[in-house]
Amino acid sequence: MTRAVVFVGPSLHGRDQPWPASIEKRPPAGKGDLLAAVLDGATSIGLVDGTFGDGAAVWHKEILFALDRGIRVLGAASMGALRAAECSAFGMIGIGSIYRDYAEGLRTADEDVAIVHGPAELGFPPVTEALVDIDATLEHLRARRLIGATVADLLDQAARSIHFKDRTWNFVFDAMDLRDPADRHIIRANTVNRKCEDAWLLVRAMADDAAAMAPPARSIDGAFNDTLFFQELRQEIAARPAGRATA
Repeated sequence: MTRAVVFVGPSLHGRDQPWPASIEKRPPAGKGDLLAAVLDGATSIGLVDGTFGDGAAVWHKEILFALDRGIRVLGAASMGALRAAECSAFGMIGIGSIYRDYAEGLRTADEDVAIVHGPAELGFPPVTEALVDIDATLEHLRARRLIGATVADLLDQAARSIHFKDRTWNFVFDAMDLRDPADRHIIRANTVNRKCEDAWLLVRAMADDAAAMAPPARSIDGAFNDTLFFQELRQEIAARPAGRATA
């Protein structure tokens, strides 16, 4: 019997497609949450969103532990794309354009996918904009000739000058001194959400394969080393109540 678990929050906020019944949704993952899914009996795990900056992130060793046990681990869009690029050599599967950017070295900064979001009670609504989505929006606007190259470059420079915790479109517009309401409206009306697109690709891939997904090849021999710190983490997680599913 397969048991699929996906860690996701702000990357799919507002997406109105029905959630696949075959997949358990859990909130953004922090340290120990992926390990908890393994100990809860997950047979495949999708990592999309995770804690960044304000909490301890998912350990690479949790992923290696899952792979070593024959569990398929996929990543996309946000923290999942970062971890997949870092762990693909050991069997983690990356999905989507953001993952490919990191895997191919086109992006290197973790901050490019980082945002601030609201609480679980509100569905983890994004409060700031990820640089990957701003970049995609500017590319789209230029391709459709809705803005010129000079304006796009200035917006790009403005976005990169703002810390991810403050990076909203209003702050970007103000940093560039873009005051024309019509220009602001055109940009807002044509935003591209790569994180959402990639996150949904992961969900669909897991849902389509939920009934017959073959287990991955085991992690490279020696990739997982059961250290004292990891043993302590296992003991800590084993004492938690099982699961943290969301609606």
